[in-house]
Amino acid sequence: MSDFYPISPLVGITNTSYGAQAGVMDEKWACRVVRGKKIITEKTMPDLSLDNFVGVIYGHIRVEGLSRHSVARCAGRLMQFSRKYQTAGICPNFEIPDLVRDSEDGEEYIAATPSSTVEPESGGSTQAVPEDEEIVIESAHIGSLPNVVPIVGNKLWAKSVESHAIILNETIAYAGDLGPEHLDAMITRIANAMLKQWIDPSDPHQVVTKFCQMIQGCSKESQLPKTGVGKLTVETGKCEVLWMARELDPDADRFPAGYPCAFHELLAEKVAEIAGLEINVNTSSIGCTVDLKLPD
Repeated sequence: MSDFYPISPLVGITNTSYGAQAGVMDEKWACRVVRGKKIITEKTMPDLSLDNFVGVIYGHIRVEGLSRHSVARCAGRLMQFSRKYQTAGICPNFEIPDLVRDSEDGEEYIAATPSSTVEPESGGSTQAVPEDEEIVIESAHIGSLPNVVPIVGNKLWAKSVESHAIILNETIAYAGDLGPEHLDAMITRIANAMLKQWIDPSDPHQVVTKFCQMIQGCSKESQLPKTGVGKLTVETGKCEVLWMARELDPDADRFPAGYPCAFHELLAEKVAEIAGLEINVNTSSIGCTVDLKLPD
């Protein structure tokens, strides 16, 4: 009999009949893979990591063209529940009473609820959790085409603010769900990719110019007040990135503390080191001020 103790609900994998649960077994982290109501496998893992979940799940699903990204999304949800259990030491009762597994004689039997030294709370869900909450988009059919006119200059830049805000915020929210180490790796990777494009040995000023343009792109209103020799200031109005974060996360439970502003602060640190500047970022609900200064 298995002593697998589930610490997550059954998380479904998009477009398949498979799902997975995080658990503990033999005093180790473990993963259970289920197809329909049948347990395919229950395996322990050497440590708690996204890659270990992906390896167990991907290795036991037989679906042609299975998206590894979908498996990673499922594994990310399992990591969320595992970290909650790791912190609290207790969890709801996530056992699903009508799951079955093959016995040695080929017969199927009901998977018994394991005993555990942990006292689970009652009322846990036993239904499969979808990979992602479905967003219902209402139809908005039109009877004629709009009059589209060219967008150039500052107007074109302003139109990109919304896309910038959505992409950055959703990236942060998703990476944050996987754990702080994944979030740090994700934003560092993005920052380094941006810097790689910005740095031009033939134009040392470009990395600073591009950074200032990015800060201006956080808002539809910005200005460059004159601040004297050896100093440059960028001021923005309402931060569209921060506003979008609040729109996407009205309950303030999806974004790690300090984000999305922490991403731009990371970039500021990297640009300061590359360009040999002092860069100070002051954020607020009504705008942002970035001071760049040559060292004394």
